[in-house]
This record gives sequence, structure tokens and C-alpha cells, in this order.
Amino acid sequence: MQKPHVLVLNILFETPLRNSFDNRMAEVFGPVALEYDTAYLEDLENIADTDKYTHLLISGSTASATEEKDWYPALDSIIHRFRSEKKAILGICFGHQFLIRHILGKDHVRKSATPEIGWTKIKLSETPAFDAVGSIKSAVFHYDEVFDLDSRFEITASSDRCKIHGFKMKEEKIWGIQFHPDFMYEDVHEFSEDIRKNDPQFEEIHCQTETSATEFKKNDYILKKWIEVS
Repeated sequence: MQKPHVLVLNILFETPLRNSFDNRMAEVFGPVALEYDTAYLEDLENIADTDKYTHLLISGSTASATEEKDWYPALDSIIHRFRSEKKAILGICFGHQFLIRHILGKDHVRKSATPEIGWTKIKLSETPAFDAVGSIKSAVFHYDEVFDLDSRFEITASSDRCKIHGFKMKEEKIWGIQFHPDFMYEDVHEFSEDIRKNDPQFEEIHCQTETSATEFKKNDYILKKWIEVS
């Protein structure tokens, strides 16, 4: 069996978000010596050789999967290659939404009536990726959501405000999670405060489940287990 080698797509624009994501990947994958390479938004057009990779991880983004961007075709192409080679894919937040857009179409992603910003409790199903976890407390930063998935998908996670916080394709090694195990714990409050300054509806969408650094460490399991079961 080929040793896991992950292509991580960090497609975040803003430097603080991009850096927090990179630091979190190192925090989770470094101790287990997982081999991974990180590519950024500006690299998407130049990713030609994916043969050496066994897994694809797609980050979140402040872009919306309900809209159009000039780099979306390049991302579609990368996903298509990994799917055609039957390799494992995990999308986080925007990545989760873009996977559904790629597979089912843009009309399966919409603006959420109940956005989530901050910390919340995520209820997990007993799939192989989440077995024995039950629930976790995780960061949430989303204004969009996926909906109306067909019978090819199993819903694996939910919250009080979002019915589809996670999915697994039944016949393919493709997962999506709306929540964020991928930012550094100490950065989540700062990111929430940045949104507070710019969104007049912040108090309505702010999720305030108290979450300690120790509780957040449970999120490590989600990322590591994805590698293990795929």
C-alpha cells in the first residue's frame, strides 16, 4: 500500500487565515510525520502532476461557492483528477461546499438562513471517520451551506443551526465538513472579532459554545482519522 502523501490546497486569501491554516496543518500532521505538500491559490493553474499524492485536502475560503471566480475551473480540474484516480478527498467549509458544487451543481449550495460564527457543538454520526467521537466542539465560520443531497451521500455531522455539517459519498472516498478543525485554537476569537467589526448582524449569528483548548484538541482526531480510513 502506498504511504499517504497529501496535497493540501490552502486557498485562503487573507494572510492571518492562511497562516493559521498552515500552522494548524503542521500542529496536527507534524507529530505523526505525515508527508504533505501545500499549494496556494496562485499555484492552482500549475498543479499538473498529482500521481504522487494519495489524498487531497481543500481548505475553506472567504469566496462563495454560490458565485463565480476565475480560479474555479482550475480547482474543478484538480478535483476531477483525484476523483478519476479514486483518491481520497476532504473539503473543509468552502471546500465542502465546492465539492458539492462540483458533483451535484451550484444549485445545491445556498446562502444560509442561519449562518454560524464562533464556536458550536457538532453532532457526529458513527461513520468510520468519526467512530467513537459522538460530538465535538469546533469553530464555525460560514454564510453558505449545502442542501438537498441525493442518495449517493450520507450526512455525517450537524449542528443546531446547520443540518449538513458533514457528508460522505457512499461509493467514493470523498468527505466534506462545514466546521473548522483547521484553524489554530488561539486564532478563532480574533477571527470572530474581525467579523464582529464588519457584520451588523453579528450578534444574531454568533455561536458562543464555551470551548477550551483541551476540548478543541478532539478536532485533531477528525483530520487524522480521515487519513486512516481512506
